Amino acid sequence: MTKDKDGFNTKLWAPRSTEETLQIYADWAQTYEADVEAAGYATPSRLAHALWNHMPNMDAEILDFGCGTGLCGLALRMVGYHRIDGTDISPEMLAVARQKKAYRTLTRGTPGQMPLIAAGTYDAIVACGVISLGAAPADILTPILNLLAPGGVLALSYNEATLKDASYMDALADVQSSGQARLQWSENGPHLPEKPGAQTSTIYILERL
Repeated sequence: MTKDKDGFNTKLWAPRSTEETLQIYADWAQTYEADVEAAGYATPSRLAHALWNHMPNMDAEILDFGCGTGLCGLALRMVGYHRIDGTDISPEMLAVARQKKAYRTLTRGTPGQMPLIAAGTYDAIVACGVISLGAAPADILTPILNLLAPGGVLALSYNEATLKDASYMDALADVQSSGQARLQWSENGPHLPEKPGAQTSTIYILERL
């Protein structure tokens, strides 16, 4: 694995196969948190606070889609949520997440398939960094929104590489222009501020219509 000088795989923010993605996170699971925390990883906390500002209900049912090692689950707990389930396609990342006890349930997802849950099961779905260039494809936005009942909220983040990719920005525009979702709020802010270039991310709050 080729890494940059901060210890990040150079293939992270580039298109790749599902098999490559699974291997990257299998290899990275044990050092992932140390690496991102050294880079000042700010997006989970920003996303959790943004969701709380729009849904200040500690009993809200939340799905952390692409939960990884559970950093976003911990951030959601810290702002006040406690009914949080997580899903991820990487068993190695899920093994680390289980140690945190931030989630009620953790489920391994199947690449290319959406979780088998009824629309309206969750009040909110969060996708912290998972819908991005090199991870979940742009067109996953519609299937994720379809897991929510009208009025449900999707809180997601796009990193800098994703913000520059037309397919992801077009997908975000399409779910709004088609009447599937309404953009309630967005803000660009710190993502990996300790990396060279002080990378940012944009957080979006979408309401399912």
